[in-house]
Order: sequence, then C-alpha cells, then structure tokens
Amino acid sequence: MVLFTGCTSVHAKNLPERNDSVPSPSIICLSSDTAELLVIIGAGDHVIGVPESLVQNQPELLQFLPNAVSVGDAKRPDNERILELKPDMVMFISAMRPATAGTWEAAGIRAVPVESHKAGDLPKIARELGTLTGHDDKAREYAMFCEETLALVSSRIHGGRGSGPVIYIESYSDYVAYGNVSAADSVITMLNCHSLSGQVFFNATRISNEWLVTRDPDFIIKCIIPDNDKTMEGEYARLRDRPGLSTMRAAQENRVFVVNGNFLFSPHAPVGMVYLAKAVYPDQFADVDPDTVLQNYHRRFLHANETGSALYPVPWGKHGSGGLNP
Repeated sequence: MVLFTGCTSVHAKNLPERNDSVPSPSIICLSSDTAELLVIIGAGDHVIGVPESLVQNQPELLQFLPNAVSVGDAKRPDNERILELKPDMVMFISAMRPATAGTWEAAGIRAVPVESHKAGDLPKIARELGTLTGHDDKAREYAMFCEETLALVSSRIHGGRGSGPVIYIESYSDYVAYGNVSAADSVITMLNCHSLSGQVFFNATRISNEWLVTRDPDFIIKCIIPDNDKTMEGEYARLRDRPGLSTMRAAQENRVFVVNGNFLFSPHAPVGMVYLAKAVYPDQFADVDPDTVLQNYHRRFLHANETGSALYPVPWGKHGSGGLNP
C-alpha cells in the first residue's frame, strides 16, 4: 500500500496491505478531507474519530459517520480520547502531524499522513483506501469520476504548461500568497497558467498590497471557507475594496473571484477545477455546466444535493450553458 506524505505528495509505504483474516481497520481522521473521502468510498463506518471542525462545519457528513466522535482540534487533538478509542490508525495531513503522534505509535496505533486535497492525487489515494478498507468498487468509481473530470478539463486547455494567463491566488489569510509547493499552485499549473506567487515563493508568504498592484496579474482569486460570519458575497466586496485594486486589469475586466476552499482543496477538487477552468477559459468551456458536474458528484457519492457556492461571482450566470457532465 502506498500513501502520500509531505507537502509535495512524496510516495511512502506507510499503510499495511489489507489482511482479510482480521477485521477491517478502525480509523481516526484528523483531516476532514480524508474523512469525506472514506465516506465517498463507502467506508464511513470505519471512522471512529473526527476533528471538531468537521462536526461544526460539515455536519451533513455525520450521517455517514455513525461511529465517529469528536477528538478535538486537528492540530492538537484530545490525546486521551484517541488512546481510549484504540483505533488501528490515525490519519492526518503531514504538515499538521500532532506532537502526540509518538504516544500513539507506542500504543500500537499507526500514525499515517494522508494528503486528500490535491486533485491529481485523489484517484490513487481513493483506490488505496478502497483496498485498505475493502471498498474497492466505490473507490474505483470515484477514482474514475476524478480522472474523467480532470481529462475533461485538460482536453479543453490548449498550449503547453505556463502558456495561459497569470493568476494571483491568495490563501484564507489576507495578503498571504500561496507558494509553489501548495495545492493551490498545483491547480494553477494544471490549468496551464502562471502562478504569480508560485513563481517567486516556495512556501506561503505574506505580501504587501503594493507588491500585488505593481505586478498586475490577469486574474485575482481569493480562497475562503464560508461560515455564519463570512459569506462569498461579503468577502468579494471586501476584496474589491482593497486600495488600488480598481486600477488593476483583473478588476477592470471582471476577473476577480472568491473561491470556496471546500471545493478546491478536498475530495471536491476535480469539480472545483471545472469551475476555475470555465472562469479562466470561458470560450473553451462554453458548453460545460460546472453546477451539473457538482450535483452529479453529490448525488453519486454523498446521496444529496449541494446547496453551497464554489465560486463568486459566477460569470456565466446562475446555471452554466450546456450540459456536458462526466
């Protein structure tokens, strides 16, 4: 079994092969993305612990996680609770490995880094988790959906790597730009675009307003996680209000967007790619409806309709034209 570790998704043999003579593994997921991916492949009942952030921000997943309880903060989980639950393994994002991971290993619990938020990695990770949990069929279906969706995107984008427009993509924190080892930078690369900050910075880096204005990128994209206090519309208005932004090409040509990070850095990532691809290349994706792709994802894998927003504003109107649907 191969899993991914580190920010660059380096391959490492961390997980054991499935053993049919022993019960399927019990798992604590400190990453909401990995918990969602296990739900998608039909293995939600393997999950016995999740971060409090999932309970608060993604309660719709809880119906598919019947055995899961909160283990607190993803970075600083309740270690006593984890040891009491006695999982076979704890999965987490490699960059957020808790300091208490050593105590799990001493208790015979596997500490397993899993990166479930990069679109290009998801098919392989899904298949591996399917093998581990005995849910190969649904994992294969999801992996094929990802591959078909990403193939749709790549087939419409002409030119080589870096031949597209320059995009500035900002993290959840104001004026903190993503670096070239981020999932955000990989999205820009897959769109054959130039990442303004990825060309300069390795890690996420705080920039000045002047730095951005003087470089005048073709597109400006701000990532947020909507909640009761933060809406896509409100954050867009706040972004457009920044000093000097009105003088930039992106603002003057209506190429400033707010994107919901839940759709771009999660098992939704291939769907999020369709939204961004249509925003950046409207002519090539004129007959593709991202909303249809999103609803298909939710009906097939979460058995529900999605009511959230992936992108704001939506330049093609409430419903995209056409109906191509992986």
